[in-house]
Amino acid sequence: AMAEIGYVYNRSAATLRSSSSDLIGLVINDLRNPFFTEFAALFQMELAQAGFATVLANTDENPKLQGQMISSLVEHGVSGIIISPAYGDEAATLAVLDAANTPTLQVFRTLKRDGGTFPLLAPDYLTGARLAAEHLLEQGCRKIAFLGGLEGRPVTRERMAGYLSVLEE
Repeated sequence: AMAEIGYVYNRSAATLRSSSSDLIGLVINDLRNPFFTEFAALFQMELAQAGFATVLANTDENPKLQGQMISSLVEHGVSGIIISPAYGDEAATLAVLDAANTPTLQVFRTLKRDGGTFPLLAPDYLTGARLAAEHLLEQGCRKIAFLGGLEGRPVTRERMAGYLSVLEE
């Protein structure tokens, strides 16, 4: 009968009734990086299987744009935010996230704030770099170079620390 009368489900009205949009904002720091593109695609598929729709935002490593994207997602009533934060102006990003009061999960990078941080899903960069360096040494390699990451970035420092600790040992 609903098909015969041309009924179309109104997601906005349902959101008002349930106060949950079933939308998740996925904020990625650089979708031109194939690693983050692959992550976004896989995470979006997992969210879909759990019944969520995903709104994707690329910040292009721009903290100001990141703040705008988060604000826009919150205005559209997302149920949660998953963010791989851009570097820079962490205080402004944290202010937007704190004001939103929307459940937030960080991935790959950490925004640190007084009184704790948002939950984080990330590889153990230090251990991963240690294991890679140990493997190369076990294979007989003796001249090993570390390539990758931007100098001074926390993730790069963690990877470098793992690599250097093995070489020092």
